[in-house]
Amino acid sequence: MRGPRPVTEVPDVVGLGAEDACDIVRRAGLTPVGPDGAVAPASGVVTAQRPVGTAGAEEGAEVVLWTHPGRDASVGAASPSPVESATPV
Repeated sequence: MRGPRPVTEVPDVVGLGAEDACDIVRRAGLTPVGPDGAVAPASGVVTAQRPVGTAGAEEGAEVVLWTHPGRDASVGAASPSPVESATPV
């Protein structure tokens, strides 16, 4: 029989872009998901998470991320390329 999985600290990703937040959660050995078991958010800004940042969780545990698609959705995002950001609107 195996013992309990190692416990890791849950990173605080509130305020980050969804893509960056998911990457950080995965690097911590945890699994990002959306509310109600939805797939991990791909856009928007993380407005809340469960468990909260700095809590302990077993490796592989789910971290639920709530996002808001507001005008600040690009804050913290790593995706826009120079071509996209230089294109006139």
